[in-house]
Amino acid sequence: MDIYIKILDFNQYQIVVMRVLYLHAKEFMYKPSKVVKGVPKDSTSMEERYFRDVLVLLVTIEEGDWKNRDNISNMLIEDLKIHINRISVKNVIIYPYAHLSDNLEEPNKAYRLLRYLENKMKDIGLQVHRAPFGWYKEFSIHIYGHPLAELSRRF
Repeated sequence: MDIYIKILDFNQYQIVVMRVLYLHAKEFMYKPSKVVKGVPKDSTSMEERYFRDVLVLLVTIEEGDWKNRDNISNMLIEDLKIHINRISVKNVIIYPYAHLSDNLEEPNKAYRLLRYLENKMKDIGLQVHRAPFGWYKEFSIHIYGHPLAELSRRF
């Protein structure tokens, strides 16, 4: 009796997800240093910025996320409401962070989605700051030591 095993190619079943790291920071600082070529020009201030007691969202926009922006943003907002209530913060930093994936969305779409998320968060009453998109940035972060200070999410 011959036994045949079918090997599934999971690459053909691409799951679209946006990756986000939630970091509850005691202190957070960033400083833009150099623009990345070929990305949309961002109107966000290019000054060094410093924050205390904030939720930093390291956000990676992956291919297909723009197309699914409504579902993704709704899931993120609902999860964010729960999390910010648990840790009692009202200030959120959206920090573009391409380093959580090798399957990135086109820069123009990624930039538009970050602005879309920023507006959705402001709509629910959060104080939101978005770090500049398309810049290399120096940053420093001091994370609290509680169990909810560092979380990984996929939407």
